[in-house]
Amino acid sequence: MKKMVLSWMFILAVISLHAQKADSNSVSIGGKTLMTVTQDGDNVNVKVFDDTIVKVDERDDTVRIKLGGKGINVVETDKGTHVEITDMDDEGDHIWKRRKERFRGHWAGYELGINNFADINGHMAGSLPAAGFLDLNTSKSWNSNINFMQYSLPMGSRVGWVTGMGIEWNNYYFDKNNVIGKDAVTDRVIPVYPPTGATYTKAKMNTTYLTVPLLFEMQFTQKKKAYLSLGVIGELKLHSNTIQKYHDGGDRERIKPRDDFNLTPLRASGTVRIGYRFIRLFANVGLVPLFRENLGPANVPDLYPFTV
Repeated sequence: MKKMVLSWMFILAVISLHAQKADSNSVSIGGKTLMTVTQDGDNVNVKVFDDTIVKVDERDDTVRIKLGGKGINVVETDKGTHVEITDMDDEGDHIWKRRKERFRGHWAGYELGINNFADINGHMAGSLPAAGFLDLNTSKSWNSNINFMQYSLPMGSRVGWVTGMGIEWNNYYFDKNNVIGKDAVTDRVIPVYPPTGATYTKAKMNTTYLTVPLLFEMQFTQKKKAYLSLGVIGELKLHSNTIQKYHDGGDRERIKPRDDFNLTPLRASGTVRIGYRFIRLFANVGLVPLFRENLGPANVPDLYPFTV
C-alpha cells in the first residue's frame, strides 16, 4: 500500500504545473493551489488546499490518510500490517504520530517441561536414604501448562510487569515399584506397594494447580523479539490423585485413588524465563516445601519441586 501511495504522489509531482522548490511540488488552477506534495528527508506529505490528507513516514513504516474527521493509519511491523482508525482533532493542523508500540509481556501460551524433587542442598529425593521411594523416572514425569490469561503493566516500551493466570498439570512417575499414600496411624507420607508378587506397570501421581504469576520482564533487540523475565508464580492446588496399574492373577487392575497426599495446597515457585519470539526456556523452582510440615516422609528433609 505504501508503494502505491508513493507512486501516486510521484506521478502528481511529475505532472505538476508549478514547482515551488526542489522538494515541494504543487498543482494549481487559476492561481489557486489545489494540491501540494512535499518531501522532507524520510517524510512525504500530500496536502489538498491547506489540509494534510496523506502522510508517509519512512522511518516507522507508516501511511496515514485523513478522511473527514477520521484518520486511517496503516502500520507495517514485524508482526504484520495493522490498520487503525482514529478520531482527528477538529482544531488546527493535524499532527499525526505513530502510536508507540506498547510493552507486551510473554506469559500466555503453552509450556512443556520435566519434573523432579530435591532438598535444599540440591540432592534429588531418590538419592536420600529414607526417601528412595520418591525416586522419579524423569523422562516420564511431565509438566504441562496452559497460560490462558495475561496482563502487561508497562514501565517503558521494553520493560514492565506481567501477570495473568494459568493451569498447571504435573505427572510424577515413580521409578520404583510403588506409589505414595498416607499412613493410617501417623498420617505421614509412606510408600504404597502392589500386592505380593505383582509389579506396577504404571505408578504415578498427578496434580493440578491454578497459577498466578508476577514477572518482571526486560525485552531486547530493536524489535523486542528477545526477552528475559524473572519472578514468582503463586499456585493453588485443585486436584491430586495416583494411578496404579498392575496384573494380579491374570486380571488387570487399575486403581485411581484421589487424596491430598499431604501436598502443600498453596505454594510458590521462583521462575526464570528467556525467549525469542514465541519460543522460551524456563525453570521453576519451588519456594515452599512439597509436603505440609511434619506430614512428609519420616526422617526426610523438606523437598521442593522443580520444573525445567
